[in-house]
Amino acid sequence: MTSISKHIYLILGFLLVSYWGMAQGQDKTVLMSGKVATDRSSEFLPSAYVFNSHSGRGTLTDDLGNFALYVYPGDSIVFSYVGFKKKYYIVPHEMEQTHVVTVFMQEESRTLAEVKVYPYATEEDFKDAFLRMRLSDEKQREALRNNVESSKLNVLALQAGMGASANFRNFSDAQISAGANRTFVNSPILALTNPFAWARFIQSVKNGDLKRDDWKKAYELPPSETITTNQFIRDQKRGN
Repeated sequence: MTSISKHIYLILGFLLVSYWGMAQGQDKTVLMSGKVATDRSSEFLPSAYVFNSHSGRGTLTDDLGNFALYVYPGDSIVFSYVGFKKKYYIVPHEMEQTHVVTVFMQEESRTLAEVKVYPYATEEDFKDAFLRMRLSDEKQREALRNNVESSKLNVLALQAGMGASANFRNFSDAQISAGANRTFVNSPILALTNPFAWARFIQSVKNGDLKRDDWKKAYELPPSETITTNQFIRDQKRGN
């Protein structure tokens, strides 16, 4: 056997001895058992939750409040039950392989909101009292009801005048109405029903305007090649 092999065996032996010594020094598991009860009447609490926060394991108590759980010394055990405050227990370090405890839990009291009970014999009495009840802000409610009345709102709307959108809508309506009236005045149907137009027509017939043939001269004389339209019209008006 060489010197290197001897050193390897020595190192392995040292590691085995160290591991065995550490295993001997570790804490061993302890069986923790007991009962969970109330602190006032010592009544057992069934189905209470027992939880080991270090190992993440837990259990429930039976119908008589008994429980059993494997723990390590120094573990923190949490006891919880609906309607009771949580209870915390630290497992002692110096103990035997079994540990028996009795855990008393305190009821959790909660302050509820105040409830007023009125002395009404029947439901009808309560309804009558409710309808006759006067609220603290009744005057403010009445003033608000009067301010939002439809008649008052209409008066305020008339006093406020038109805004930008209303002015634009009024202008657009006026433009549309003017265009419609202009078309109606110039229509042939309105001219036939206009008594003033008929009077002018009858007067022109009496004057002999229908017998005049001056307008034919405009077609008998051809216009000059260099004359413009405006000049031709002016010459016709002058009688040239």
